[in-house]
Amino acid sequence: MSHRVELTPSPNLATFGPTVFRTERNQHEARCGLCGGTIYVPQEDFSFVCEAIKAGLDEPFRCERCKQEYDEFIS
Repeated sequence: MSHRVELTPSPNLATFGPTVFRTERNQHEARCGLCGGTIYVPQEDFSFVCEAIKAGLDEPFRCERCKQEYDEFIS
């Protein structure tokens, strides 16, 4: 017997910061600068990413997993 589980974010879930799934607030796709994974960000963060890339920075975002690993590394 196999069980299939689907994770669907609640529309009432408050999401602050980048998420790994598209939300009402986080509609714009970006890439993690370390692992290359897809993350979703709000319009104001996406505008920042576009400006940073134009200035020569490579994908200035970090996904939550990479951010945690980096924080542990520098601690």
